[in-house]
Amino acid sequence: MSHFYLQGFHDVDIMKSLQEIAEKNTAFYQTDFLVDKEILKQAEESTSLDDKNLIWISREKGTHCFNERNSFIADTPEYNKFMFYKNNTDVLAFSVEIKEMQDNVIKGNIYEINYLPQSLFRQKNCSLLESVAVTFENGNKEVFSSEEYFQNIAQLQQKYGQIKEVHYEATKRVLETLQKQKEATQRGDIKQYIQKLENKSVSFEKETVSPSFQNIKKPSIQQQLQKNRQQKQKNVEQKTQYKNNIKREEAR
Repeated sequence: MSHFYLQGFHDVDIMKSLQEIAEKNTAFYQTDFLVDKEILKQAEESTSLDDKNLIWISREKGTHCFNERNSFIADTPEYNKFMFYKNNTDVLAFSVEIKEMQDNVIKGNIYEINYLPQSLFRQKNCSLLESVAVTFENGNKEVFSSEEYFQNIAQLQQKYGQIKEVHYEATKRVLETLQKQKEATQRGDIKQYIQKLENKSVSFEKETVSPSFQNIKKPSIQQQLQKNRQQKQKNVEQKTQYKNNIKREEAR
């Protein structure tokens, strides 16, 4: 049997570890990770165990985070995303297991995926999607055929309200096979792993930027987030100033 995982990192800070990987391996669209962080937070807060196992992908141009179980069901968005990158050499992929929250830190296990063997395994063992269980914002739950759901998402939301959660059925046997392989995977050191990663952001800058600008440091995700907050605050101040000007004009 092929090994589906290269190594496993146990009891790690999920957010910190994935962010540091993204900052080295993802040269463009690093702010994709801001979306990933929200997905990880929602997964941690979920009461469903199925939601706590995710696939996280880092590539040169962006990142993706999605439900692992759903990636084994043919024609789902998660399955299509995973299979789309099977021949890409710049992709790093991980299976993320969220275990618990400790002192506001999401802790769990991260397994480095052996991409090609897992892609072939999905092709041979993926489940056919027959039905979709949907939970709406108002708490109502409905089950639709896959054809009805994917062809009428907008109409269903008009009828039932905003969609809160979508659940697809996957074969239990496939997930059990993966879990056994995870348990047999050799353990690694996440700090050493990240240190050894090629810094693709730096490499890109050295190849494309003139020498006089090579020492300029690329903004980190946190710096980009801070810049976004500052811009939002500036927009609020400008709107407030605009409203005050209107009031002064009206008072004249």
